[in-house]
Amino acid sequence: MSGKENSGNLKAIGQKRCGFVAVLGETNAGKSTLINKLVGQKVSIVSRKVQTTLSRILGIAINGNSQIILIDTPGFVSYHKSVDQKTDVLEKTAWDAFRETEEVLFVVDAHKRDFEKSMTLLQKIDKKKKVSLVLNKVDLIKKEKLLEIASEFSKIRNFENIFMVSSLNGDGVEDIEKYLAKIVPENEWMFPEDEITDSSFEKFTSEITREHLYHRVHQEIPYRCRIVTENYRNEADGSVRIAQNIFVKSKAHKIILLGHNGGKIRAIGSAARRELSELLEREVHLFLNVVVEK
Repeated sequence: MSGKENSGNLKAIGQKRCGFVAVLGETNAGKSTLINKLVGQKVSIVSRKVQTTLSRILGIAINGNSQIILIDTPGFVSYHKSVDQKTDVLEKTAWDAFRETEEVLFVVDAHKRDFEKSMTLLQKIDKKKKVSLVLNKVDLIKKEKLLEIASEFSKIRNFENIFMVSSLNGDGVEDIEKYLAKIVPENEWMFPEDEITDSSFEKFTSEITREHLYHRVHQEIPYRCRIVTENYRNEADGSVRIAQNIFVKSKAHKIILLGHNGGKIRAIGSAARRELSELLEREVHLFLNVVVEK
């Protein structure tokens, strides 16, 4: 999907740089928010609900001559066999993405009290990988505590770099982008200059609706519900008409999602439509249909 045009002057073709960087970390560490900040536009959804990143999403950031291809990964929720195998599938997706690149941004929610899961995950990473530690949400804690956390993680492995950032407000994110621009190898760019993600229009718009659904239903609807953009049409007045199906597992879930007199689904659709209109810079007509999936 294309984004805003990059206006930076490019040097000779032979000096272009391009490479993959995996973004790993525990659930809700802020990986998606970090990728969105690096890219400069939303490409990965942000939600308080765990495991919202269900598949790899490429965010493509450009800094000077460098094209940085960021691989978002599912959060690692547990380290034991899940009843429905869902956690295992998510972990496999994350590790498959991780194997494709030597460079890793390991994101930690520095505001958490318990870092056991993050440290366990860090120990799983091959020592041959080049890992940079990103302590996120630093605006919420004191600097002395940050230095203590960084020291504890450094006992596990040597990092290429340690960044202290707030992905939400952007503090420190520019330093990460400059670093990545220097370390990606000399290569031709893999994507056009105005591309910000490899997600299709259908997938991108579905992800926006899914984010707003999670904001409103929380625990009532499982994260496994699917949202599919069935069709879209560009109208003569410049607007776009988007029709989406929300697939749920039971009639009870459908009733919850619709809400009293359809109020909840209207609120979800209204919020998603406003954000899509802002992101696409055009009027959006969004139609949502809730379907019980057999």
